[in-house]
Amino acid sequence: MPREQFHYDGSQRLCDLIDEAGQRAGLSRGQAFEDFLACSLAALSGQQMEDEYLAVVRKGYTGGNPGRRGIDALTQAFGTLVDLMEATRRDILGDLFQGGITYGEAGQFLTPEEICQLMAALSVDEAPPNAKVFDPCSGSGRMLLAYAEQCQGGELIGQDIDLRCVRMTAINLALRNLYGFALWGNSLSSEVKLAYRTGFNMHGGVIRYAHPDELADKRPAPVAPARSSPATSATAPVSQPSGPVTQLHLF
Repeated sequence: MPREQFHYDGSQRLCDLIDEAGQRAGLSRGQAFEDFLACSLAALSGQQMEDEYLAVVRKGYTGGNPGRRGIDALTQAFGTLVDLMEATRRDILGDLFQGGITYGEAGQFLTPEEICQLMAALSVDEAPPNAKVFDPCSGSGRMLLAYAEQCQGGELIGQDIDLRCVRMTAINLALRNLYGFALWGNSLSSEVKLAYRTGFNMHGGVIRYAHPDELADKRPAPVAPARSSPATSATAPVSQPSGPVTQLHLF
Protein backbone atom coordinates (compact mmCIF):
# COMPACT_ATOMS: atom_id res chain seq x y z
CA MET A 1 0.00 0.00 0.00
CA PRO A 2 1.36 3.48 -0.85
CA ARG A 3 2.30 5.72 2.01
CA GLU A 4 -0.29 8.24 3.17
CA GLN A 5 0.32 11.89 2.36
CA PHE A 6 -1.89 14.38 4.15
CA HIS A 7 -1.88 18.18 4.05
CA TYR A 8 -3.80 18.88 7.25
CA ASP A 9 -3.25 18.01 10.88
CA GLY A 10 -5.88 15.55 12.01
CA SER A 11 -6.33 13.69 8.72
CA GLN A 12 -4.02 10.92 9.91
CA ARG A 13 -6.03 10.54 13.12
CA LEU A 14 -9.23 10.20 11.09
CA CYS A 15 -7.55 7.67 8.81
CA ASP A 16 -6.41 5.63 11.82
CA LEU A 17 -9.97 5.48 13.17
CA ILE A 18 -11.31 4.27 9.83
CA ASP A 19 -8.55 1.64 9.73
CA GLU A 20 -9.55 0.57 13.23
CA ALA A 21 -13.20 0.24 12.21
CA GLY A 22 -12.29 -1.80 9.15
CA GLN A 23 -9.99 -4.12 11.07
CA ARG A 24 -12.62 -4.83 13.72
CA ALA A 25 -15.17 -5.61 11.00
CA GLY A 26 -12.71 -7.55 8.82
CA LEU A 27 -13.01 -5.05 5.95
CA SER A 28 -10.54 -3.05 3.88
CA ARG A 29 -9.77 0.61 4.48
CA GLY A 30 -11.51 1.54 1.24
CA GLN A 31 -14.70 -0.27 2.23
CA ALA A 32 -14.58 1.16 5.75
CA PHE A 33 -14.24 4.66 4.26
CA GLU A 34 -17.33 4.13 2.09
CA ASP A 35 -19.23 2.85 5.13
CA PHE A 36 -18.03 5.87 7.11
CA LEU A 37 -19.51 8.17 4.46
CA ALA A 38 -22.82 6.29 4.57
CA CYS A 39 -22.97 6.52 8.37
CA SER A 40 -22.09 10.22 8.29
CA LEU A 41 -24.94 10.89 5.86
CA ALA A 42 -27.31 8.96 8.12
CA ALA A 43 -26.16 10.95 11.16
CA LEU A 44 -26.86 14.22 9.35
CA SER A 45 -30.24 13.16 7.96
CA GLY A 46 -32.32 13.46 11.11
CA GLN A 47 -33.17 9.73 11.16
CA GLN A 48 -34.28 9.73 7.51
CA MET A 49 -31.59 7.23 6.43
CA GLU A 50 -31.86 4.59 9.13
CA ASP A 51 -32.12 1.73 6.62
CA GLU A 52 -28.80 2.75 5.06
CA TYR A 53 -27.21 2.96 8.51
CA LEU A 54 -28.47 -0.47 9.53
CA ALA A 55 -27.22 -1.96 6.27
CA VAL A 56 -23.71 -0.76 7.18
CA VAL A 57 -23.94 -2.04 10.76
CA ARG A 58 -24.86 -5.53 9.55
CA LYS A 59 -21.56 -5.89 7.70
CA GLY A 60 -19.83 -6.88 10.92
CA TYR A 61 -19.34 -3.60 12.75
CA THR A 62 -21.21 -4.76 15.88
CA GLY A 63 -18.87 -7.61 16.85
CA GLY A 64 -17.05 -7.25 20.16
CA ASN A 65 -17.68 -5.47 23.42
CA PRO A 66 -19.26 -2.00 23.53
CA GLY A 67 -16.55 0.60 23.05
CA ARG A 68 -14.38 -1.86 21.13
CA ARG A 69 -16.63 -2.50 18.14
CA GLY A 70 -16.16 -1.30 14.58
CA ILE A 71 -19.26 0.87 14.81
CA ASP A 72 -17.77 2.60 17.85
CA ALA A 73 -14.70 3.54 15.79
CA LEU A 74 -16.91 4.87 12.98
CA THR A 75 -18.87 6.94 15.48
CA GLN A 76 -15.66 8.34 16.92
CA ALA A 77 -14.42 9.08 13.40
CA PHE A 78 -17.55 11.14 12.67
CA GLY A 79 -17.09 13.17 15.84
CA THR A 80 -13.43 13.70 14.95
CA LEU A 81 -14.39 14.90 11.45
CA VAL A 82 -16.85 17.44 12.85
CA ASP A 83 -14.29 18.75 15.35
CA LEU A 84 -11.56 19.02 12.71
CA MET A 85 -13.76 20.82 10.22
CA GLU A 86 -14.98 23.25 12.87
CA ALA A 87 -11.43 23.97 14.02
CA THR A 88 -9.78 24.27 10.60
CA ARG A 89 -12.59 25.12 8.12
CA ARG A 90 -10.66 22.88 5.72
CA ASP A 91 -11.70 20.02 3.46
CA ILE A 92 -10.59 17.21 5.75
CA LEU A 93 -12.63 14.61 3.88
CA GLY A 94 -10.99 15.45 0.57
CA ASP A 95 -7.55 15.37 2.16
CA LEU A 96 -8.24 11.92 3.58
CA PHE A 97 -9.72 10.67 0.29
CA GLN A 98 -6.77 11.71 -1.87
CA GLY A 99 -3.99 11.07 0.65
CA GLY A 100 -5.16 7.83 2.21
CA ILE A 101 -7.82 6.18 0.03
CA THR A 102 -7.24 6.70 -3.70
CA TYR A 103 -3.65 8.00 -3.76
CA GLY A 104 -4.60 9.73 -7.03
CA GLU A 105 -5.74 6.54 -8.78
CA ALA A 106 -6.88 7.04 -12.40
CA GLY A 107 -5.56 10.61 -12.22
CA GLN A 108 -8.08 11.52 -9.54
CA PHE A 109 -6.48 14.54 -7.87
CA LEU A 110 -8.53 17.24 -6.14
CA THR A 111 -7.95 20.89 -6.99
CA PRO A 112 -5.87 22.49 -4.20
CA GLU A 113 -8.04 24.59 -1.92
CA GLU A 114 -5.96 27.70 -2.58
CA ILE A 115 -6.74 27.42 -6.30
CA CYS A 116 -10.42 26.97 -5.50
CA GLN A 117 -10.37 30.13 -3.41
CA LEU A 118 -8.66 32.07 -6.20
CA MET A 119 -11.18 30.90 -8.80
CA ALA A 120 -14.07 31.75 -6.51
CA ALA A 121 -12.68 35.24 -5.90
CA LEU A 122 -12.37 35.80 -9.65
CA SER A 123 -15.92 34.57 -10.25
CA VAL A 124 -17.91 36.17 -7.49
CA ASP A 125 -18.33 39.59 -9.16
CA GLU A 126 -20.07 37.91 -12.10
CA ALA A 127 -22.59 36.11 -9.94
CA PRO A 128 -26.13 37.54 -10.10
CA PRO A 129 -28.33 37.43 -6.99
CA ASN A 130 -29.53 33.91 -6.22
CA ALA A 131 -27.14 32.44 -8.79
CA LYS A 132 -26.98 28.71 -9.41
CA VAL A 133 -23.35 27.66 -9.06
CA PHE A 134 -22.68 24.33 -10.74
CA ASP A 135 -19.54 22.20 -10.51
CA PRO A 136 -19.87 19.32 -13.02
CA CYS A 137 -16.95 17.37 -11.52
CA SER A 138 -17.21 18.31 -7.87
CA GLY A 139 -14.80 15.93 -6.17
CA SER A 140 -15.26 16.67 -2.47
CA GLY A 141 -17.05 19.96 -3.17
CA ARG A 142 -14.10 22.30 -2.69
CA MET A 143 -15.09 24.72 -5.44
CA LEU A 144 -18.57 25.11 -3.98
CA LEU A 145 -17.21 25.64 -0.47
CA ALA A 146 -14.81 28.29 -1.75
CA TYR A 147 -17.63 30.11 -3.53
CA ALA A 148 -19.79 30.00 -0.39
CA GLU A 149 -16.99 31.67 1.57
CA GLN A 150 -16.88 34.51 -0.97
CA CYS A 151 -20.59 35.01 -1.55
CA GLN A 152 -23.57 34.22 0.65
CA GLY A 153 -26.77 33.11 -0.99
CA GLY A 154 -27.29 31.31 -4.24
CA GLU A 155 -27.71 27.61 -4.81
CA LEU A 156 -24.75 25.23 -4.88
CA ILE A 157 -24.91 22.22 -7.19
CA GLY A 158 -22.16 19.61 -7.42
CA GLN A 159 -22.12 16.53 -9.60
CA ASP A 160 -19.66 13.66 -9.92
CA ILE A 161 -19.51 10.24 -11.51
CA ASP A 162 -17.89 8.78 -8.36
CA LEU A 163 -20.45 8.14 -5.62
CA ARG A 164 -17.81 8.60 -2.93
CA CYS A 165 -17.20 12.13 -4.19
CA VAL A 166 -20.93 12.85 -4.30
CA ARG A 167 -21.26 11.81 -0.69
CA MET A 168 -18.24 13.87 0.37
CA THR A 169 -19.72 16.91 -1.36
CA ALA A 170 -23.05 16.37 0.40
CA ILE A 171 -21.39 15.96 3.81
CA ASN A 172 -19.20 19.04 3.33
CA LEU A 173 -22.18 21.18 2.36
CA ALA A 174 -24.40 19.77 5.10
CA LEU A 175 -21.88 20.28 7.90
CA ARG A 176 -21.73 23.96 6.93
CA ASN A 177 -25.55 24.11 6.59
CA LEU A 178 -25.20 25.24 2.98
CA TYR A 179 -28.23 24.81 0.75
CA GLY A 180 -27.49 22.85 -2.38
CA PHE A 181 -27.58 19.57 -4.26
CA ALA A 182 -25.06 16.77 -4.69
CA LEU A 183 -25.80 14.69 -7.79
CA TRP A 184 -24.46 11.28 -8.76
CA GLY A 185 -24.10 10.73 -12.48
CA ASN A 186 -22.32 11.73 -15.67
CA SER A 187 -22.70 15.47 -16.13
CA LEU A 188 -21.75 15.21 -19.83
CA SER A 189 -24.90 13.22 -20.56
CA SER A 190 -27.06 15.02 -17.95
CA GLU A 191 -27.44 11.73 -16.10
CA VAL A 192 -28.60 11.72 -12.47
CA LYS A 193 -28.80 8.38 -10.67
CA LEU A 194 -29.11 9.75 -7.13
CA ALA A 195 -29.36 13.19 -5.55
CA TYR A 196 -28.93 14.63 -2.08
CA ARG A 197 -30.43 17.93 -0.89
CA THR A 198 -28.46 19.75 1.79
CA GLY A 199 -29.47 22.45 4.23
CA PHE A 200 -31.71 22.38 7.30
CA ASN A 201 -35.05 20.71 6.64
CA MET A 202 -38.35 20.12 8.43
CA HIS A 203 -37.26 16.68 9.62
CA GLY A 204 -34.50 18.18 11.74
CA GLY A 205 -31.66 17.06 9.52
CA VAL A 206 -29.30 18.91 7.21
CA ILE A 207 -29.36 16.36 4.39
CA ARG A 208 -32.01 14.26 2.66
CA TYR A 209 -32.68 12.56 -0.64
CA ALA A 210 -33.85 15.03 -3.28
CA HIS A 211 -37.21 14.52 -4.93
CA PRO A 212 -37.11 14.06 -8.72
CA ASP A 213 -39.25 17.14 -9.32
CA GLU A 214 -36.63 19.28 -7.55
CA LEU A 215 -33.96 18.45 -10.12
CA ALA A 216 -35.41 19.68 -13.40
CA ASP A 217 -33.24 22.80 -13.52
CA LYS A 218 -30.29 21.49 -11.50
CA ARG A 219 -28.34 19.96 -14.40
CA PRO A 220 -26.60 21.38 -17.44
CA ALA A 221 -27.89 20.44 -20.87
CA PRO A 222 -26.15 17.28 -22.17
CA VAL A 223 -23.05 17.85 -24.27
CA ALA A 224 -23.92 15.02 -26.64
CA PRO A 225 -26.85 12.62 -27.01
CA ALA A 226 -26.52 9.84 -24.46
CA ARG A 227 -27.33 6.25 -25.32
CA SER A 228 -30.00 4.72 -23.17
CA SER A 229 -28.81 2.08 -20.76
CA PRO A 230 -30.59 -0.45 -18.56
CA ALA A 231 -28.85 0.85 -15.44
CA THR A 232 -31.21 1.25 -12.53
CA SER A 233 -31.52 4.77 -11.16
CA ALA A 234 -31.93 5.54 -7.48
CA THR A 235 -34.37 8.34 -8.34
CA ALA A 236 -37.26 8.47 -10.73
CA PRO A 237 -36.65 9.85 -14.26
CA VAL A 238 -36.31 13.61 -14.26
CA SER A 239 -37.59 15.92 -16.96
CA GLN A 240 -35.02 17.84 -18.98
CA PRO A 241 -34.60 21.56 -18.19
CA SER A 242 -36.56 23.87 -20.45
CA GLY A 243 -33.52 26.07 -21.09
CA PRO A 244 -29.77 26.05 -20.58
CA VAL A 245 -28.41 26.52 -17.09
CA THR A 246 -26.20 29.57 -16.78
CA GLN A 247 -22.73 28.89 -15.43
CA LEU A 248 -20.22 31.36 -14.10
CA HIS A 249 -17.28 32.23 -16.33
CA LEU A 250 -14.09 31.82 -14.34
CA PHE A 251 -11.70 33.51 -16.79
